[in-house]
Amino acid sequence: MSIYGNMLRICAQAFTVAGVLLTAPGSLGQGQTPGQDPGFEVAEIRFGIIEPPVVAQRDITVGFPPSPRDSTSLPLEASGVAWLDGQLLIVSDRHDHSLFTCPVNLQTMEIGPPRQQAIVENVQELLFDMESVASLRHPDGTWTVYVMSSLSNEPSGDPLPKRQHLARLRFSDPDALAGTRPVVLSASAVREVLEKSHFEIAGVEPYRTYFAEASGEDKNTVRWGNVEGTTLTYNGQNMLCGMRNPLYQNQAIVFVLSNLDRAVSDRNPHAMSVTDLFLLDLDGRGITGMDWDNVTNGYLISAARSNGPWLNKDQPFPPTFLDSALYWWSGHKQDHPILFAKAPDMTIEGICRLGMTDYIAVVSDEADKSESRTESQSVVTILYFTGLTSSPMP
Repeated sequence: MSIYGNMLRICAQAFTVAGVLLTAPGSLGQGQTPGQDPGFEVAEIRFGIIEPPVVAQRDITVGFPPSPRDSTSLPLEASGVAWLDGQLLIVSDRHDHSLFTCPVNLQTMEIGPPRQQAIVENVQELLFDMESVASLRHPDGTWTVYVMSSLSNEPSGDPLPKRQHLARLRFSDPDALAGTRPVVLSASAVREVLEKSHFEIAGVEPYRTYFAEASGEDKNTVRWGNVEGTTLTYNGQNMLCGMRNPLYQNQAIVFVLSNLDRAVSDRNPHAMSVTDLFLLDLDGRGITGMDWDNVTNGYLISAARSNGPWLNKDQPFPPTFLDSALYWWSGHKQDHPILFAKAPDMTIEGICRLGMTDYIAVVSDEADKSESRTESQSVVTILYFTGLTSSPMP
């Protein structure tokens, strides 16, 4: 039985599969068939090294105000990325009211500096812990963008509603995002459906991790889980939401959100529905980014391992596992995602195709105060990737 089938069997009493179409009809991407092993060379990309398949890299660690009422400068902490015809749209999980645009010259592969674009003025609608972004370009040249909070608990373990927001923006000019007012909805009902109707019945344990500032000897806190990768399906009708944590049987959880347009137009978060749920085997990693790729007719996935709980008093704190990796997935649930690049010394947080070019971009968070590392905070890396071929470069 497939991984997907196994979880459906366990969750049979919890939900009914809606048969959501995740990929273009008849499309397998680059001529691959379900389950076929392409037998190609897996690339290795490293921080600060420009060699194939990496063609460009830039440190975008710049300080910006984190909210409308706080002028303190905090470094951009890239947590998700999308492409808007000439520039990257980057979300930061330290900046609750703004997005960032970063120009890229596709001829010279020059990456410009990030620019802050404030989109939220109402402090009740701040987007705490933004971890993902999904974009769709319409035939008339306008854009729809969804930005989602992680849905996770605070590091202290508190399930605060401000970390459970979903926002939609519509605009025609990516350079004029500042002033574009999104519709912000609560995603608390989505989290509750996942927890009560699926995870509890299937036996999915909440994610627990070490938190140095917790009181007492037990410094492990319940974070519930976190959604870190979202993408709209090929037709824009549904949104795939990939979870970094928790894992289930060492595999990543993906759920599908439907009826987003109706929920936004009616200002009714309960109109959103979880219409599909399945697992992806990413070699023990969780999902940090997803993007539907029109070049290969499949999905690009970035993935990484996570710290766990504090196991015993002789362990000061869990080690930092970098070990990020990039995968291509056909969109067929019976197919395993295929590893095409490893990043042993990077923490990749998002991935996207640069239009219809041969290039993809990843954003990485190379340091965190809690980890006491000194590398650059946020980095953009551009790679050559045309699909699953015999080698990462022609």
